[in-house]
Amino acid sequence: MAAAKQVVRLAAGLALCAGSAAHAAPRPDFDRGADAGAVLEQLRAVEPPSVGGTESASGGGDVWITIGKSDLVGPAGAGTALGAPAASSKRAALYKVPADRLAELSHLMHEKFGRCGGFFAYETREEAEADLFAPPASKGGPYTLDQEAVVRPAAAAVKEGELRSTIETLAAFETRYYQSDTGVQASAWIQERWRALSATLPRASVAAVPHGWKQSSVVLTIPGSEKPDEIVVLGGHLDSISGWGFLRGRSPGADDNASGIAVLTEAIRVLAQAGFAPKRTVQFMGYSAEEVGLRGSKEIASRYAQQGKKVVGVIQFDMTNFKGSGDGIWLLEDNVDPELTAFLGKLVDAYAGVPWATTRCGYGCSDHASWTRSGFPASAAFESTFDGMNHSIHSERDTLANAGGNAAHSVPFARLAAAFAAELAKSAGTPSAHGR
Repeated sequence: MAAAKQVVRLAAGLALCAGSAAHAAPRPDFDRGADAGAVLEQLRAVEPPSVGGTESASGGGDVWITIGKSDLVGPAGAGTALGAPAASSKRAALYKVPADRLAELSHLMHEKFGRCGGFFAYETREEAEADLFAPPASKGGPYTLDQEAVVRPAAAAVKEGELRSTIETLAAFETRYYQSDTGVQASAWIQERWRALSATLPRASVAAVPHGWKQSSVVLTIPGSEKPDEIVVLGGHLDSISGWGFLRGRSPGADDNASGIAVLTEAIRVLAQAGFAPKRTVQFMGYSAEEVGLRGSKEIASRYAQQGKKVVGVIQFDMTNFKGSGDGIWLLEDNVDPELTAFLGKLVDAYAGVPWATTRCGYGCSDHASWTRSGFPASAAFESTFDGMNHSIHSERDTLANAGGNAAHSVPFARLAAAFAAELAKSAGTPSAHGR
């Protein structure tokens, strides 16, 4: 997840990677005004061994980033010398940084501001400047709950063992970092898994969505039979990252975010098993490069906006398997569509079998923010309050074992995902309220 997470202390990362020249560097004292630009230049001098590619594959040069203004003016940001922004507003500040140092910037935000990213990355200044202002109003709803005949059997078919298997498979890759060979291989595995599971769904197709870096996003499309131009999106990021050792460090990312991909994968399985045939088009998306500025989801959401696509609703699953605040699902209440989020509460009550509450996430939190930024109604479901979240993320300790050794906490999330797809897309051959 890219923001608002409990800080994983740098000292822990140093202990995990002792002996590495990059990890042996002294910790910058940001409280005394260390310059982020200087830190990035210092890190540039320490070139990690390539794991099938370097950041130059993303095009090199500079990119533009936006950071939440509240991060910069709060106690944590008071002593951090980021330099003068190129532009700013009450919402965010705009900076120019080297494209090949986005991972280090992500770690700086993680360590200093308690965020695991917490920024958007853009190719052009013009695109970035648009994010200094409030996103356009979303156009979703009304949302109706009337697909019980379809959802009940699908929700009942969710299996902890299937979720666990997906998490274990993805966590077995050395890293799913967006510029690594194993990150590319993980994306390819998801493509094949989704293709196999969706083989019985009518006209379903799976495609890799290339970007300007090595790892592709993955999109499974189930065309709607009656309203194919109206789209329901379920997503989660497929990349992982691990502290300073982003290219060479072990980053299993079992919770962040193999668990979210597992939820999507299980929803695909149970819906296919139920013979789901949607009236609206349903798309499952595994986003690349979330950990370095929400880059994959931002490109996709921006493209959909430019093309004038009609997105009925979006849900994001980013971290679902750590039981840090007890049983339940926590719905994000910032950077989301209020009407769609209220409907999520109804879906949880009806189908998930657990209670729900709300929590806040912060600027550039995860991929749902990309859709909100582009004017689409988006929502997100999280594993806990942010105070109770998984402290092992972005390290080699983000394993299934450190989340309890099973995928039980993800089961209600998979039920919610199946319900979201069926209730928003509506199933062909079943009645729906208001003809929607």
